[in-house]
Amino acid sequence: MPSPLIEVKNLKKIYSGEGVDTPALRGVSLSIESGEFVAVMGASGSGKSTLLHILGFLDRPTSGTYFFDGKAMDDYSDEELAGVRNKKMGFVFQAFNLLARATVFENVRLPLLYSGIKESLWDGIAKKSVESVGLEQRMNHEAAKLSGGEKQRVAIARALVCDPQVIFADEPTGNLDSASGKIVMEVIQRLNEKQGRTVVLITHESYTAGVARRIINVHDGMIEKDEKVKHRHIASDNFSK
Repeated sequence: MPSPLIEVKNLKKIYSGEGVDTPALRGVSLSIESGEFVAVMGASGSGKSTLLHILGFLDRPTSGTYFFDGKAMDDYSDEELAGVRNKKMGFVFQAFNLLARATVFENVRLPLLYSGIKESLWDGIAKKSVESVGLEQRMNHEAAKLSGGEKQRVAIARALVCDPQVIFADEPTGNLDSASGKIVMEVIQRLNEKQGRTVVLITHESYTAGVARRIINVHDGMIEKDEKVKHRHIASDNFSK
C-alpha cells in the first residue's frame, strides 16, 4: 500500500525570543493521502499557519518527524527542499504576492524559470495554466489592474504552472468579498474534483472549509478534531476548460 503523500508525527514548533519560549505546535500527528482535499481550521494564533509553513517546507519543526512523498524532511538538503517547493508544491497566499507591474502571463510564467522544464515549453504551459482559471481574456493585463478575485485566480494559475503534487492555500479568500471568494473556491474545488490535485486549505471560515472533504480543527497548537465533511458545500463550476 502506498505511503501517504504527507505524514507528520508528534510535530512541535517552539518560537524563542527575548528569553521566552512560545509553543506554536504541541505534538501534531496527521496524514494526508494523495488526492485529498483537507481544510485546516482554527482561530488566529491556533498554529494552523505554522503547520502549513512546515508542511510546505517553508519552516522546520523544533521536533517530530515529517515525511513528504515517503521521504523524511530531515533527509532533504536545503537545496533539495527548495527544489521540492518549486516542483512538487504550489502556494496560494491571502496577499496574492503578484508582481504588480507584470502581466498575468508574466506572473504565471515566473516559476518556470527555476523548474528545469525546457524553455521552449514555458509559454505554452503558462498560457494553459491561465486558461485553467478562466482568465484568458486578462492574459496581457497588468496584475495591478485586476480585481482581488482575479488576482487570486492568477496566484492559483501560478501555483499550478509547475504541475505540483499538492496545493497549499493559506486563507485564499481572506482579502476577498463573498462573491469573489466563492469564485476562487470554485476554482480550487475543481482542481481537486477534476484534476485530482491534493489541496491543503488553511481557513477560519466555516463555509470555505465546508468545500473540502475533510476538516482538521486546530486549537492551541493541537488537533482538536479531524473528521470527514458530512454536508459538503459544492461550489458550482463556472469554468468548463
